[in-house]
Amino acid sequence: MRLTLLGAALLIALAGSAQELKVGDTAPNLPVAKWIKGQPIRQFEPGKVYVVEFWATWCGPCRQSIPHLTKLAEKYKDKVTIIGVSVWEQVDKKNPEAHIQRVEQFVRDMGDQMNYVVAVDNAEGVIAKAWMEAAKQDGIPTAFVVDSQKRIVWIGRPMDNLDEVLEQVLAGKFDWKAEAERQKRQQEQMAALQKDYAEYVQLMQQSKHGDALKKLDEMIPRYTEFPVLKLIRFETLLRADEKQAYAYALQLAQNDFKDDAQALNQIAWTIVDDATKPPLKSPDYQAAIAIARRAVELTKEKNALILDTLAYAYFKSGDVQSALKYQKKALDLVAEDDSINDDVKKELQDRYEKFKKAAEGKK
Repeated sequence: MRLTLLGAALLIALAGSAQELKVGDTAPNLPVAKWIKGQPIRQFEPGKVYVVEFWATWCGPCRQSIPHLTKLAEKYKDKVTIIGVSVWEQVDKKNPEAHIQRVEQFVRDMGDQMNYVVAVDNAEGVIAKAWMEAAKQDGIPTAFVVDSQKRIVWIGRPMDNLDEVLEQVLAGKFDWKAEAERQKRQQEQMAALQKDYAEYVQLMQQSKHGDALKKLDEMIPRYTEFPVLKLIRFETLLRADEKQAYAYALQLAQNDFKDDAQALNQIAWTIVDDATKPPLKSPDYQAAIAIARRAVELTKEKNALILDTLAYAYFKSGDVQSALKYQKKALDLVAEDDSINDDVKKELQDRYEKFKKAAEGKK
């Protein structure tokens, strides 16, 4: 069950609570090992806006964000400079240049899909330490927005609300002080959350699902900066009372996460996933369809993995024709998307063949 994934993500966030580099601070310099593509940015210039995004060649989610960053670079040409800095690459001590060559080849292979400034960190990870580690950021991709005052005004995932942040920054309407307070509040809650979350984990390990739910119900209103707790509650509820879990899932989809395609997809996929542990006794595929359809609507049928979730929900419900329709759309998208690896493409193709076989069997 993806409860373990959500829990792991939360534990990573809890690993460091105090930030050394935070919203409101002056952006550090970028003494990279090599500028791979575009005009080198030796220093941040006042009056200009930048996005510094950290990624790696081995990072799947980073590959998904690259085309999005390219679109932002095109949209805000001459207004925003997008800089992608590769960090945490595997370094060969015998050949300190190997990781640089790997990044260069990756950028060449991406071609126009990665059409913004690209650089690579050195073997010692100087950039990663000055930015990511100083800001207690443990996962990539992570983006930092630097405003016209050379000040960091936002830190987050590039696929979150980076678009909206840039719009406001360029319009001079982004309240970086409010964002700094929000992140400070989040850090304070994070420190307090560690003890409570440890107690929740212990209850789950003891299979005391009812007590674990009570613990979560105490935590959710207390730690408002962590909506992931509501997703964890859904997955915990699946173990305690499936029927209530599906009602709660629909409630989340209609309220808390109605505009969050990734969260909706997480909920729907948990219901249809064959690997959900323990196996669900009475999966509510109609609920999964309703939730996945909202995620598809939000992404305008342009996200292959979300289309795949909807297709599988239809298949599990017995509607094979709708499953084929949406899986075909997913396949058409991944065929044109070099950011999705071959294993994922094969998985989607295999699922399509499974749907076709089922459809032929019904004739």
